[in-house]
Parts: sequence; C-alpha cells; structure tokens
Amino acid sequence: MRRIVGLVIGIILTAGCWYLFVKPYEYQVNFKVTTTQGDAIETLRIWNRTLKGCEILGVDSLQSLTQTMNSEGGDYMFKWNFIWVNDSTTQVKVEISEPGNAIKNKLLIAFQDLPIEKGARKFTKEFYNVLQEHLKITNVQIIGETELESVFCACRTVETEQTNKAQGMMINYGFLADFIGDQNLAVNGLPLVRLLEWNHSQGKIKYDFCFPIIKNDSLKDNQYITFKEIDRMKAIKAVYNGNYITSDRAWYSLHNYAQSNSLKVDGLPIEYFYNNPNVGVNEKEWKAEIYLPIQ
Repeated sequence: MRRIVGLVIGIILTAGCWYLFVKPYEYQVNFKVTTTQGDAIETLRIWNRTLKGCEILGVDSLQSLTQTMNSEGGDYMFKWNFIWVNDSTTQVKVEISEPGNAIKNKLLIAFQDLPIEKGARKFTKEFYNVLQEHLKITNVQIIGETELESVFCACRTVETEQTNKAQGMMINYGFLADFIGDQNLAVNGLPLVRLLEWNHSQGKIKYDFCFPIIKNDSLKDNQYITFKEIDRMKAIKAVYNGNYITSDRAWYSLHNYAQSNSLKVDGLPIEYFYNNPNVGVNEKEWKAEIYLPIQ
C-alpha cells in the first residue's frame, strides 16, 4: 500500500512540476479553417501589419508562427500551430503565454477568468473573422495537369516581401508598358510573374515581372530590362479569383495538390494575370492562372 501511495504522490508531484515549470503555455485556443496552412499564415502576416503592439518573431515552415502582443499593459506570446488535415482544411492550435507571470497564471486560471484568457479569446476570434472575410472574396480552383507553352518576355526583376508582391508589380507595370510602346514591340500574351526564389519562412521572394512579346533577335538586355524565354513545361494549373495581393494563396493549394497526388514539383510558380487592377473591375472578378511546374 505504501508503495502505491508513494507512486501516486510521485506521479502527482511530477505532473505538477511539469504543469508549473515545463508546460510552455498557460492557455490554448483551437479552431479549424477551410483553407491551406500557407493561406492562414500569409493572412496572419498581412493582418499583423495593421495591429499596434504586435510583432511576428518567426515562422517555422508551414507548421507554426510566433507572435508577440502588448495589450492593456500585458505582454503576451502567441504560438500559432497550423496542422494539415486535408487539401482544404487546417487545424489551428494557438498556445498563449505571459512571460513573467506564467506560474501565477497557471495557479489561478482554473479559478478565475484571467486577462490572458479574455485577451486570447478576443485576439484569436478577430483573426478568425479576418480570415473568413478574406476567404469570402478569394477562390482557388485546381484544374489539374497541363502543358504550359514557351513564351519570350521583357522582364523586370523584383525582390520584396511576399506580402508586397502586387505592389512590386504595380510599380513596374507602367515602366514595362512604356518601354514596349516606345520600342514598338508586339505584346504576345498576358502579363506574368515567374518566381525565381521563395523563402516562405522569411516571407521573402524574388521574381521576374514580365510582358510576353514577339521574339526579336535584335533585342538586347539593358540596365532596366532583361529579355528572357520561359521554356515549355508540364505543370499543375489553378485558377485564382480575387485581389492579386493574395494570388500567392494558389501556390500553397498547388503544392498540397502535388503532395496529395504524388506529383514531383520541378520549379517555382508562374502566374498569368487577366485584369488590370487600375481599370476598376470588382476584385472578386479578378482572374489569374497559376502554374506549378512538375516533372
């Protein structure tokens, strides 16, 4: 009997020590969203830019994002965990802690509705609502495997944060259009973005923003424009509708599709844009075709 009592006490003490001193958070919020892990993370990145007292400390691939928040005098740490359920569903688990008050919170949280609980529920609900509003005005439809024809282009190379991709396009749209007009070059297709580098964890990309043109052997690169040919390739195709700021959401959907269908990715996404945002078309009706090269 003494051994059993001792064992029980040992288990209780071990569990108590783990709870008070090892468990890395005091409160947790869970919910599911009908979108990809990447879409949720990028929406969180954009939303974070609108918030005061919030900072994203780091992103661990598609698995988690760490964010700090200062609210009503409290400093909180949010670890957002994104768990793949299927191609269109993500489980979100948010672990919230208050550095410096962790033990106090753990002792009182079962008996009081603490500020960390109120703040966490409010903050995560706000993000959930932001994400739902985003999903109402965007749509990604996977078409499947296809062949992407070769194309010759006049390009500008852009390095930027992933969330600023569309801004880089807008800055260079007029420059490319004026150059092609001044040189009397014949446009031969839709404006496109060809990704050259993509660091999701750091949220940075490098890409060519291009206008397809009729190839002319007399054309030579200069300090402003480079001429490049994109070879014919096999790819997975998706159609995106929504603001071009978030057309990169199709990249994640295509990668999920490739994973689910055992297709080997062989390059970075290419986007073709049907609409000029300056013309005034409702952003719900903007269309882009997104291609992910495969072997």
